[in-house]
Amino acid sequence: LRFSGQTPALFFRYLRTPSKSIVSEATVTAYLRKSIFRLFAQNPQLSITKIIRSKQNSSDFDANSMAS
Repeated sequence: LRFSGQTPALFFRYLRTPSKSIVSEATVTAYLRKSIFRLFAQNPQLSITKIIRSKQNSSDFDANSMAS
């Protein structure tokens, strides 16, 4: 993952102090929880995205039930 130079407002999630440039696992988890599916959709060339799409296409479920 690449992090921008911007410091999020969630200082409590830094490992030691807000002056450290490395964010904590909690910060990464919070970010991925909110954006993982959007990132998959934006990167269809990723292996994991291809696997998910192949599982969705071979499913017997209605097309409206697919996760996006």
